[in-house]
Amino acid sequence: MGFSTSAAATIIFIGVLLSFGFLYPVVEETAEAHTEAFDDRDDRSLAQRNTDISLENSTYNESAQTLSVNVTNTGTTTLRVDETDLLLDGVIETDSETTVDGVSDRALWLPGETLTVVVDDVSEAPDRVHVVTGPGVRVSTTDVGEES
Repeated sequence: MGFSTSAAATIIFIGVLLSFGFLYPVVEETAEAHTEAFDDRDDRSLAQRNTDISLENSTYNESAQTLSVNVTNTGTTTLRVDETDLLLDGVIETDSETTVDGVSDRALWLPGETLTVVVDDVSEAPDRVHVVTGPGVRVSTTDVGEES
């Protein structure tokens, strides 16, 4: 074994060390990203299991052309009002007024509280009303009451 064999072995050893030095941080970051993604998924799943809502009533006023929907948070998760969507016949309503237990401008909807959504300029009573929360729990009804 001459000098050339020792030099080649040293170059290969340094190459392996450099490769490991570049590879290790990438593998570590990837493992951390996977762990965070699994933790986020578990948190979302837990929030969804603890979320429950009950659609109390939906009433259409033909003379005023307004629809009022009352939904109670029956779960243990605090919900955000701005992440709660109302769909009338499959169309999302973006122009509505909301109150939580009669108080407007509330951002949070706590367990046991009732969210009221009032939509103006509804030309006819919808056939279906859906309420969808941020965690993805929904409730719907086809029983829309009418008041005059």
